[in-house]
Amino acid sequence: MRSSRPAVLRPWTFLVTALLAIALLVGLISWRASVPPPPPPPRPRAAAPSPSAGARAALQGIAAESARWMPDELRGVYLGMSLDALRAARPAMREGRGSRADAPLWEEVLDQGARVVAQVAPRPQVLVKVQVLSRLDDVTALRGHFEAMRARYGDPTGFWDCPERADASPVRRITWRGERVSLMEAILVYGGGASVTLVVSANEDVARALGTSECTPVTPETLARWPVARVLRGEQVEVMDVR
Repeated sequence: MRSSRPAVLRPWTFLVTALLAIALLVGLISWRASVPPPPPPPRPRAAAPSPSAGARAALQGIAAESARWMPDELRGVYLGMSLDALRAARPAMREGRGSRADAPLWEEVLDQGARVVAQVAPRPQVLVKVQVLSRLDDVTALRGHFEAMRARYGDPTGFWDCPERADASPVRRITWRGERVSLMEAILVYGGGASVTLVVSANEDVARALGTSECTPVTPETLARWPVARVLRGEQVEVMDVR
């Protein structure tokens, strides 16, 4: 006689198998839920500007700023322009007195008699500094001159007195400092008139000139006391070393 017990156990075996499968499935789902999701893919980073691009941007900024500082007679001239471009813009430019291979100078005399001195770097040959040298025969004309400068360039950022030294007469300098380029006037009063040198150059160059000449800021008490040269210590017009 066959036993009927296996037939009774078959449903229970199926039930246990099903329960184990469900438990395994629940455990798998719980495990997957507990696993943190993978991090999102990194965003593509913007390419850093190349050094050459940064240098070009700086040169463009210097060119634009220096063009704004140039006097009206020198429209179209800016720091960083090539010597060829300078000579094309200013056909009257000629190689200047005291020009050297390591510090080329180019000069031009304007219609009103002022002398332009342009300093060019040797390699590459680009414009690095411009000076305009002129003279006022009557010192009282300084007030009108300064008012015209303020109307053209705005209020100065600094007034400086530079003392008399063995190699230099006393000079007052007025500065308009920009982001990269400065405009500076050096005014030497003597003999009832004044020599005026306008300089457009890099901020570092102007700061170095002020330090070399031992200039100190003008105070409200000394603003009206203009330094007057008793004895000239050099040429009457060049009151700033073009080097």
